[in-house]
Amino acid sequence: MSEYFYNLPTAAKKSKLQFLKHSYRGFRPIVNKDFTVENYPDLTDKICIITGMNTGIGYEAVDILLSKNCTVYGIVRTESKGNAAKEKLLEKNKNTKGSLTIIAGCDLSDFNTVKQTGLKIQELLKDKEVDFVIHNAGLMSNYNDRSNSDGIELMFATNVMGPQLLQAYIDPFFLTKKKSENDMKRIIWLSSLAHMAAPTPYGFNQKDPKYLDLKARPHSSTLYGQSKACSILQAKAYGIKHQTDEKYGIQSVSVFPGILTTELARDYPRFVQKFWNMAFYAPRFGAYSELYGCFYPNLETGDYVIPFGAVDTPRYDVNSALENGVCVSFWDYVQNEIKEYLPKN
Repeated sequence: MSEYFYNLPTAAKKSKLQFLKHSYRGFRPIVNKDFTVENYPDLTDKICIITGMNTGIGYEAVDILLSKNCTVYGIVRTESKGNAAKEKLLEKNKNTKGSLTIIAGCDLSDFNTVKQTGLKIQELLKDKEVDFVIHNAGLMSNYNDRSNSDGIELMFATNVMGPQLLQAYIDPFFLTKKKSENDMKRIIWLSSLAHMAAPTPYGFNQKDPKYLDLKARPHSSTLYGQSKACSILQAKAYGIKHQTDEKYGIQSVSVFPGILTTELARDYPRFVQKFWNMAFYAPRFGAYSELYGCFYPNLETGDYVIPFGAVDTPRYDVNSALENGVCVSFWDYVQNEIKEYLPKN
């Protein structure tokens, strides 16, 4: 993780202690012994939509959700991988009262496929209500020159724009009032310790977060950090824009799942991957962080969850953006950029 520190912008280095604290929590997480899988509620008749569930954290999260009888809709890019994961998960959870439906063909960097996935979701859900949304899928690249078909930096397209677009299609089924006071409705936006390496101020490039100019692109760790800082902004902005607490009793939170051995490192050299696998935690622990965000009762919209079940504050200027309206301005910017793909009301 030293790579992230060395690529921190100058202003972020003023938060060195904060960075070191978060790094420490990544390697020595807070384990909430009073809130473990055994404390998760029964999820019979509850619906969860989760992206990127065929591997890593998403796979482990679905395993736990099925063990709690949840009805899960898993959104994946490749149908064969999604179906293979489904077969294993259902074999492991033979006694579940829940179910797992795979929705394939979603490339979060390709907004046409995101739109088509959104329409599939709407067709499948019809008049059902969604209780939990987990924007789990993501991309971490070791390259700074990769773009989607529109020339948008690939991690920004995949980790930021794609999830916000997909959520617009889920909203009609999610933005509904809870059936009872004891019910929970949560939306999770996956962040990372790497948000510490995002540009300053506020965690994103103010002039062009899409980095259309290849020559202007910084190191890949800064680009990844930007995308993960933006997830923190989206979590708070979603709640503000939709008045989720006041109208629906919904909490929208971001989650730093932990320093984990996931496929995110697949672009890195083999020796890096080997170290990664030796030093870091298994994906199951990241699922605990995500599901803490889903089920822990005392969370508020905009909270930043850290491993493996606690709340802290993100980088100081990113945290400021949650309070001064910048997060909402950023949300509106992304919404304008994806407007041609949004559902027609």
